[in-house]
Amino acid sequence: MTSEFLFDVTDRGRDAVIDTLMEAENHIPGLVFSYPPISAWQPPQGEPPSPEQLWEGSETFSHNLYIHIPFCRQKCSFCYYSVAVVRDDTDIIWEYLRCLEKEALSHLRVRPGWRVETVFIGGGTPSRLNEDQINFLFERVIGRFDLTDCREITYECSPDSATLGRIRTMAENGVNRLSMGVQTLDPEILRKSRRNDSPDEVLRTYYHMADSGVPNVNIDLIAGIEREAFGNMERTMDAVAGLDPLPTQITLFTLSVREGSINNKTLLRVDDPARMFRRSLTLYRYAKRRMLDMGYWQYSRNLFPRDNWIFHYQDNHWGNNGYVLALGASGYSHSHSHTYLNAFNYREYMRRINNGESAVEKVYPLDEDESLRRHLVLAMKHAELDIRAFESHYPDSARPLERFRTAFDALESLGIITRDEDHIRYVPEFADLSDRFVRLFYSDAVNSRIRTATGAPPQSAADRLSDGGRSAPAAPKSAFDFVV
Repeated sequence: MTSEFLFDVTDRGRDAVIDTLMEAENHIPGLVFSYPPISAWQPPQGEPPSPEQLWEGSETFSHNLYIHIPFCRQKCSFCYYSVAVVRDDTDIIWEYLRCLEKEALSHLRVRPGWRVETVFIGGGTPSRLNEDQINFLFERVIGRFDLTDCREITYECSPDSATLGRIRTMAENGVNRLSMGVQTLDPEILRKSRRNDSPDEVLRTYYHMADSGVPNVNIDLIAGIEREAFGNMERTMDAVAGLDPLPTQITLFTLSVREGSINNKTLLRVDDPARMFRRSLTLYRYAKRRMLDMGYWQYSRNLFPRDNWIFHYQDNHWGNNGYVLALGASGYSHSHSHTYLNAFNYREYMRRINNGESAVEKVYPLDEDESLRRHLVLAMKHAELDIRAFESHYPDSARPLERFRTAFDALESLGIITRDEDHIRYVPEFADLSDRFVRLFYSDAVNSRIRTATGAPPQSAADRLSDGGRSAPAAPKSAFDFVV
């Protein structure tokens, strides 16, 4: 069985949890980027919640702003995000930007002077915006928020559109972190993944970014694209090692094949998902070793900084349960009482905004238990969890981690984590698989929703033993959160 694994461990003892963890090794770990996962969210029943209802009581954690720019020149083979392939249609981009302004104003009427700590402009390809459009985005959308305490503004770039003039305009507007989706520097894999850039063009854009005065420059890499060979990954890492200066951060992913990607129609026809993941993980670990030799260290499952260059948006959002207001098509937001998704298709998003309708397409209400689980699930994607910092957000007597003691005991017994009074830490090789282990903290209600949305994932090992191993669980259907 190669399907992704859900844990059924409520009220089970340590040994039963250990049995389930061992069974999970036969299944792909997937990629967790939200909790509850979006496959568990549902369309609103009746009228969508108003901004007032969505954001009431959101005072405990930091506030962060995400803006989605969906426009791309082409769709890469691995991409599963909401993208719009519009080559030179600046009119539609302007119309979309005006919709972002309208959506921002609808929220600011509820929370005037909304103060945000970080801003992330992602896509899609945000560097498709020209200089005038970048200025509009900052003046008419981002600039309407209170940036007094904002410590990071990230702008995502692509080699096919991040011109020197556009990068300068980003820097002039206060961007202090640039991120480029390099993915690979091997010419064969660039071509196979439908990217029009050559390695030389990618490097030229990187040096424009490095020379821009923006202090924090990240590059993204994906291990295992298009079933690449070791030699392909080696060429990429040799090229990265030759960069001068080196990026302040590298974000490294294993390949994720999701519904909506071209790979979902191509790679899965010719290869087994579990085998693809094992190949990708082997290349990921090779790249990780190379990065550690270059002076990087592992902060989370995917982030490898040099020195103390932390990705504050992700640290707020994942590590510290920060709220996220997401503007634009497919943006997913997190308040204290809800997680919700805007209309995934950018034309439907624009239609709703222009008609004065709610952009909310899916929603999942959060009670205090699910809010705590969200905090823990995403925090445990990091190489270590600071117990005192985590518990500082809860009443002194709450001891919120105590209720998960059995899961932590099982992880420690298998040598996956270590614990002391102040920290929970992954043993280094297991941080690479944290997306598997965080599922121990999913609630029964969320697991049930996932089953409804995707088909029945595997039972726990204990359940299978109890019926003599006779039941064969059905493989899940493809869904947004089920990945290789």
